[in-house]
Amino acid sequence: LLDVSASMDAPPQDGKLTSARALALALGYIGLAASDAVRLALLSGDGANTASPVYRHRRSALAVATLLGEARVAGTLQLGAALEDYARRHPEAGAALVISDFMTDPAEVERGVLALQARRFTVHLLHVIGASELDPAGSFTRGVLVDVESGAAHPMILTAAVAARYREVLEHHLAALRAVAERTRCSYTRLVAGSDLAAFVTGDLARSGLVRRR
Repeated sequence: LLDVSASMDAPPQDGKLTSARALALALGYIGLAASDAVRLALLSGDGANTASPVYRHRRSALAVATLLGEARVAGTLQLGAALEDYARRHPEAGAALVISDFMTDPAEVERGVLALQARRFTVHLLHVIGASELDPAGSFTRGVLVDVESGAAHPMILTAAVAARYREVLEHHLAALRAVAERTRCSYTRLVAGSDLAAFVTGDLARSGLVRRR
């Protein structure tokens, strides 16, 4: 389940959407190569959520790649409601791989996880985070920050005090996401956009139990 809300392409230079697409394709291919059933769902902020047919053969990786390539970001995603809707429409049990920047209240994430688990899905939270989200000073010192989902604008000067407060808020958010995973007993792994995807899959995801090394 891939988040394609507007925040997934903000800021564009972070490449969150590109990394998220590549991760979805890699995991889809791994599933298909193992003869698992694979469905791709695109969770859009404009409410036009789409789900592919179930694919079962390795050659279907091309169809998955095409759908991912055609995905366009839009709007503000209510992640909890979107995952609830997916669980309601697709009640078959399986693994639910949620790929998102999780730019939302962690309570919304938990709401969605619980809805999926109620349908006997095993949930894996895959957090794609941008380098500038981890360290905004690398790309921003002053200007106007615009929320791509709400349109709200905020003049900002990145002073030492503001940077320190940002790090505090970010760490609190990341800790809250980890706490959701612990409470709901699902896996949570984080990929920095633009980093080595193969190392992430064979390292972090193997350690989380989502994939197995051969």
